[in-house]
Amino acid sequence: MLRLSASIALSVGLSLGLVACDDGGGEISFLNIDPPNGATQGRPIKIEGRNFRTDIGYTVFFGTIRSPQVTLIDPETMVVMAPQVEEPGTVDITIRADDGDAFIIHDAFEYQAVAGGIVDRMGEGPEKQQGGGLAY
Repeated sequence: MLRLSASIALSVGLSLGLVACDDGGGEISFLNIDPPNGATQGRPIKIEGRNFRTDIGYTVFFGTIRSPQVTLIDPETMVVMAPQVEEPGTVDITIRADDGDAFIIHDAFEYQAVAGGIVDRMGEGPEKQQGGGLAY
């Protein structure tokens, strides 16, 4: 199951896995999104499931924004680039197959604000971060 709240997992279970593949491979299901959150700048996300069709393409949306890159690795693994967004928040992931099927994973990905990058924290060793006196 997705590593999200129980209500989200239940929602995913009810929303997905009900559409059969045309190639006889069984019902498509979505089991995990790794990681389930990330910075607003975007990042690669792995979607794990069952019975992804390798003979068609997929378009993936995070909220209303289309992913710039979707790669189907095998019938169980899809890697997508979470697009950059302006504001943090939780979004649905919509997966549209080229054969017309569409799947929605509700509240599946949380964009998070990232406060300060590594350059902003340069010179802050353990003693400064934790108030200790460690030397390195």
